[in-house]
Amino acid sequence: MATSSDLASVPDRPPTQRASAAYSRLEELIAAGEPVILDGGNATELEREQAGELGASDRGLWGTGALYGAPYAVLDVHRRYVGAGCDVISTNTWAILAAAEQEAGQPRAGLQMTHWMDVARLGLRLARQAVSEAGREGSCAVAFSVNGDVDSAERLRTLGLLARVWEQDPPDLVLMETMSLVRDGLTFPAIELVLETGLPVWLSFRRCRHGVCGVYG
Repeated sequence: MATSSDLASVPDRPPTQRASAAYSRLEELIAAGEPVILDGGNATELEREQAGELGASDRGLWGTGALYGAPYAVLDVHRRYVGAGCDVISTNTWAILAAAEQEAGQPRAGLQMTHWMDVARLGLRLARQAVSEAGREGSCAVAFSVNGDVDSAERLRTLGLLARVWEQDPPDLVLMETMSLVRDGLTFPAIELVLETGLPVWLSFRRCRHGVCGVYG
């Protein structure tokens, strides 16, 4: 299923950065005017599955907590989206910047603590595994999902650390989701920081009939 957000592709990348085979296929589809099918919400599917290990520990993490406590459930969600024929599946990491903040604060009760950068790596591995199991490495791209509505200098710094993860295990593209406002000194630096990795970047803005809408729609 396609997301309800408007997507804007930012195709520029350094000449030394080659697009993956899966992303090159997306470019071909777009150039030909063909539809590109994105997956749906990971958190919604995880809630439907009622991954019991999550509970209140996922509060504020929009499903990303499943990477700490129920990674098998995340893998199952990815498998279903890949099997449904999606051209792009997104990692279950939308709230990874918030997870880093929570780790710096107080631990989540009931979950064995893992560093958030390792959790980001796990999110990538699970998505890659689902694609590989289905034999779709060249036809299903893995997008690293991150909340693109960077609203603090702390989150901007965390985003910079996240780029280190992509150096070792690059996704096919980065999806900066649910952006709302252009924040002075934050939004453009955040986008530029991700572009500097050389990875393709898609921006997703949340809009409704009357303008900006909340993450609940």
